[in-house]
Amino acid sequence: CVQAWHNRISAVWARTIKENLPKGGKVALMIWGDPSLYDSSLRIAEKLRLCISDLEINVIPGVTAIQLLTAAHKIPLNNLGEPIILTTGRQLRKKGWPINCETLVVMLDGETSFDQLDGQNFSIWWGAFLGMPNQILISGRLDESCKKIKKARQIARNKHGWIMDTYLLRKI
Repeated sequence: CVQAWHNRISAVWARTIKENLPKGGKVALMIWGDPSLYDSSLRIAEKLRLCISDLEINVIPGVTAIQLLTAAHKIPLNNLGEPIILTTGRQLRKKGWPINCETLVVMLDGETSFDQLDGQNFSIWWGAFLGMPNQILISGRLDESCKKIKKARQIARNKHGWIMDTYLLRKI
């Protein structure tokens, strides 16, 4: 399903580029987020190369949501000398808390998968619209913050029509 979507998007973009720049030129595709973490944009760009033989792809990295999250909450990404795991909400729902993990960063979680965890055992640092004027931050013990986060997400989604949020969970 995702592969078919990428193929359709790539074909539409390739056709649009060829129609609007028949003698060549430059096209910029601005992506919100870091392409090393949100990889669909790079996969689509690579498919465009199959349609446009002389296409050159340049990536200018930005600041990641993870950097913005930890800076906004004024916390380190990991405990001293400890590893972290980056994952998606889907994986947290599917597999639960990873074994031997102290700190988990979760992105792309439209279903607030943190609410399946025992909230008394975790702290959460959550942020939406990170780095923007309408940034929202909530932190605390998970069981005390879960309802606040869900309410804030719903209000923000209703107000803006979308939401991009990221959170860090750490065992207590």
